[in-house]
Amino acid sequence: MSNTAEIYKFPDRKGESPKVAKLEDGYVRTATAIVEALERAPLTSREARVIRTIERLTYGWQKPDARISAETIAERTGLSETNASAALNSLIRKCVVIRIGGSRSPVKINKQVDQWDFSAQKSRVTPNCKSKTKWSESIQDGYVEPIQNGEAYKDKKDINTSPNGEEPISSEISEQAEPEKQSPKYPDCPHDKILDLWADIMTDKRQHARGMWSGSKRAKALASRWKQGFKIKHDATGQYLYTDAETGVEWWGRFFKFLRKSTFLMADNNWFDLEWVCKRENFEKIMELKYHGDAR
Repeated sequence: MSNTAEIYKFPDRKGESPKVAKLEDGYVRTATAIVEALERAPLTSREARVIRTIERLTYGWQKPDARISAETIAERTGLSETNASAALNSLIRKCVVIRIGGSRSPVKINKQVDQWDFSAQKSRVTPNCKSKTKWSESIQDGYVEPIQNGEAYKDKKDINTSPNGEEPISSEISEQAEPEKQSPKYPDCPHDKILDLWADIMTDKRQHARGMWSGSKRAKALASRWKQGFKIKHDATGQYLYTDAETGVEWWGRFFKFLRKSTFLMADNNWFDLEWVCKRENFEKIMELKYHGDAR
């Protein structure tokens, strides 16, 4: 590949010096019902940091909602913009946070805590304890720990089978090959997280209906490009684009920002969307900087 150093860099993180907390310096008034609901909510560590940021920038200023960018959340939490955006979108899907409008619209904490929905979230149960069927029930005799973002994915028994499928890549070894010669197993493509990144970064471009995505040809193409990223090495460093699910999601966030540097791709057109980007030929041309001659 040509020089792709621009989409390799990780954002710098700056720490803040400690200080003594004093009420006279300010405090946040949050309803007890929300505080108690957050005590029981199986949030990931990143989601917990993001919800506290929203709490601070809304209730801390005595406002019901606020326009908060991923960049602002990243600065306040120490997360990368990619992870901050993904955690915010996850909170919105779980109805803990409400977004009033499009991706850059104000957000607020959903005060109707009985609407918070963690039913789709995977959880790890403490050994010898029974899992509760409802997240808001007492944590006694059945504490459920939330699964953390970035946790290692378990190997799948069959790498050629996933909810969204994958199109074949010519360099892959067939299923009839010797077991010791089979291709490495990679984490399943995180379609929702990548679609969230596209919605957050490409706000002015075509968006895809989530309900029509699963099982489609474009979903299969994205899954293949996701797998391909584990096999592409940077010419200068010899490193792979990413090596696990977490670094993979971060790379796709930087990749979308890299696309915005192309005058040609960002022109007023109706053909440029995630489906176009995920087609093998287009993806490889992008990686070879054929659409970024003006940005070199």
